[in-house]
Amino acid sequence: MPPKSPSGERDPASISGWAGHPDRVGFFTDTSICIGCKACEVACKEWNNVPDDGLNWLGQSYDHSGELGADTWRHVQFIEQRKRAGTEDEGLDAPLLEHLPLAQLEREQGFRWLMASDVCKHCTSAACLDVCPTGALFRTEFGTVVVQADVCNGCGYCVPACPFGVIDQRKDDGRVWKCTLCYDRLKGGLEPACAQACPTASIQF
Repeated sequence: MPPKSPSGERDPASISGWAGHPDRVGFFTDTSICIGCKACEVACKEWNNVPDDGLNWLGQSYDHSGELGADTWRHVQFIEQRKRAGTEDEGLDAPLLEHLPLAQLEREQGFRWLMASDVCKHCTSAACLDVCPTGALFRTEFGTVVVQADVCNGCGYCVPACPFGVIDQRKDDGRVWKCTLCYDRLKGGLEPACAQACPTASIQF
């Protein structure tokens, strides 16, 4: 039987040979309080020395990074949702336009914003880890999955294996890169840079 954590879940660190390891760590992102400031993106890039995404305008909302990739380990997506003014949506206060005729309310249109900050999930059953032929991807004592850039041979098998489109190859050298959940900071007893930089505590670590 695979080792289990105190909560009864599979314990990936123990399965990977980490005896007496620290508690497993991970993220929870509360999209209801994310303000889309992208401080997490910047903090991630600064701490991990991740290349910038350039200044190209993608033409989709207020986004220039587009998606997760080798040079974007955390991505804040701006999702514009059209809503009919005068109707109540979950999480919104009662409308202030209730004194207007219903016909006029039906014509009024507006937007609401959803800021979705995305990152590697560090899966319990990580497909990227399973298909790596060189051992470049490994499970840490915290239960996270990290790439050893000096071992990666650039085969790219892990890229299509990831169901979330997280791991990616850099065009300049072909090696893969992704979020490490700030492994170096975890070993020092610190929280990941993105979580520490979040001004609204939307990123719960």
